[in-house]
Amino acid sequence: MSEKILRRDFLLGLGAATLLASNQSSGAMNGAIPKNVPDLNLPLNNLINLMRMQSNIGEIDQTPWHYNGTLYAQKGSEQPIPMVNIEGMESYKVVSKEDGSYEILGNMLTFFRDIDSNEMIREYENPFTGKVNQVLPNIRKASLGRGLNISSMGARPTSFIDQMPDKPLILDWTFGPKTVWMHNQTAYPPGLSEPRLQRLTMFAPLDEFLDQSVTSLSSLFTATILMPWLPWMDMSDIEGHTLWHASGVKLDTIDQLPSDYYSRMMNEHSELSSFNMNEDSGPVEYE
Repeated sequence: MSEKILRRDFLLGLGAATLLASNQSSGAMNGAIPKNVPDLNLPLNNLINLMRMQSNIGEIDQTPWHYNGTLYAQKGSEQPIPMVNIEGMESYKVVSKEDGSYEILGNMLTFFRDIDSNEMIREYENPFTGKVNQVLPNIRKASLGRGLNISSMGARPTSFIDQMPDKPLILDWTFGPKTVWMHNQTAYPPGLSEPRLQRLTMFAPLDEFLDQSVTSLSSLFTATILMPWLPWMDMSDIEGHTLWHASGVKLDTIDQLPSDYYSRMMNEHSELSSFNMNEDSGPVEYE
């Protein structure tokens, strides 16, 4: 079951407690829970506030994020070692669907930096193989039908929704004196190589969260990610995987990205700086 959230209804606070009363599920609300907080045992309220955290309730061009962090190499059961630094952009556009769900389109571009100098790199001398690898950016460009379908019954890649079961959207929320944060885990499509896990926490000011007129929260995030070796590393014959740690902040506009990152993005991958709704990007690769 999904219910379409009209922006007008969201601003007026209409229907959130009654639309899905029959679909109530046990949720996790921790900390000093304010008296006027929405009932986060209801999937619809989780949907509304997940969208406020990640993107926006309303018709806007895009919601960009900037992040950075470190990619570690985990060989077998050995101690992980830092391999490269990362810096990237993700940008989201929310599209209303006829069935009442939403599709979140996401562009992503990650560049890699030297672990010591933090300079952007295009080659990497791999200590595990002794080879000099050409470093390729991580890129994802989503078009209509190739984004993330999100409804009160979960957040799943649109093109795989028939292969991933419905599950009421109940997230893990914690309330502090001035901050609210939400734990969430990425649902990957079936059949991908392993390990593959992303555990993400988003933070927002509590006063904004409780103000229903705020359709996009001033969010921050931090995440830990497990993924196989990247193709450019040429390490498929080595037992192990990558371990990523990254943090980032939601931006008001795409040109608020750091100048050196923004310049390279616009010179080499300007198509990722906006959304072309008439273009099919082709199958999405889950790096």
